[in-house]
Amino acid sequence: VGSPPQEFSLQLDTGSSDIWLPWERSTQCLKNNACTNGAYDPGSSTSYKNIARGDFEIAYVDGTEIAGDYITDVFAIGDATVKNMTMGVATQATVNCASCPFQGIVGVGYPAGESIAHTDGPESIYPNLINQLKNQGYISSLAYSLWLNDLESEMGEILFGAVDTNKYSGKLVSLPVQPESEFSAGSRMSHSLTSFNVVLDNLNVANGNDVIQYSQKDMAIPVILDSGTTLTYLPDPIARDIAKGVGATTDPDYGLVVPCSLRDSNATLNFGFGNPGGPVIRAEISQFVLPFPDGYPAPRFRSGVAACNWGLLGSGSDPNLFGDTFLRSAYVVYDLEHNQVAIAQTVFNVTDSNVVEIVSGIPDVTSTASGVQVTQTATGNSP
Repeated sequence: VGSPPQEFSLQLDTGSSDIWLPWERSTQCLKNNACTNGAYDPGSSTSYKNIARGDFEIAYVDGTEIAGDYITDVFAIGDATVKNMTMGVATQATVNCASCPFQGIVGVGYPAGESIAHTDGPESIYPNLINQLKNQGYISSLAYSLWLNDLESEMGEILFGAVDTNKYSGKLVSLPVQPESEFSAGSRMSHSLTSFNVVLDNLNVANGNDVIQYSQKDMAIPVILDSGTTLTYLPDPIARDIAKGVGATTDPDYGLVVPCSLRDSNATLNFGFGNPGGPVIRAEISQFVLPFPDGYPAPRFRSGVAACNWGLLGSGSDPNLFGDTFLRSAYVVYDLEHNQVAIAQTVFNVTDSNVVEIVSGIPDVTSTASGVQVTQTATGNSP
């Protein structure tokens, strides 16, 4: 970011639409020493412009609240160097963990999901990253594909304006993005596409011999494909049933935990989208068994067995978010041009590529799983 460049490691978020950066003189950076992934120094950039001091505000479902300035500057990602990119600079923040890394966000959702659209209305929407990449000639279509790779991998891939046919098996099946019908209090947006909502029709849990142990059919519930969320969230009764089935236990200090040995299970969670004949993503149970971060005391059950976090929880009154624990098993193409996503079973740890440009539509799509209209609830950002 900037001229000369300042390097950042930012979190990619399909569930929001703004880019924001930690300010180098914020409390998180100065006092908490939490900005190890980069902090923005506007005074060091000759291309920096402050366009709305104090007007940037964004809040997330986890309770994080960010406030600061809107700026424009150069934003480089991969081989693209975007000029006059509108971004937020986080001069203030309310976070749940003061000692945790304070990392900026690259939101790649719909422009209607921008924070300013919710507070000031649709006339305030600016060209966000995906629009600027097209406007400045780097891509031909408002689309990108995401391959997170497995839990043990240190590398995934986002392709703006293209798909990599070597990263998935079978064919891509498209799903229409569902419109939103309910919005947070005070929002001036109405009936807009702001999140990647799709229909979940069915799910089951199968053991290593593909014998179904638990199933739900004809669900027709909205779920949001959100790479900015670590875990996966389903309606409480379903999440409780699955947690009970895998032997999860609630710990007052560590939350919902399972034996780490569950990573060795061949069982799968199988998610069916759109309609009963729609695409099914098989997610290995191991992708939902998360080790605790370095620095945490290693928790153990009374038997001495090591405990890990369980990566599927109840959504409560919040939206059903399908975060990284699910998305690792899916290759997803997000097509903002035609308001659809395409999905296929991922192939883990592939080292070669076959990149195909997205020009007038998603390539290699064989069918559409239309599903049914579902009632949506707003998610992600709130004023």
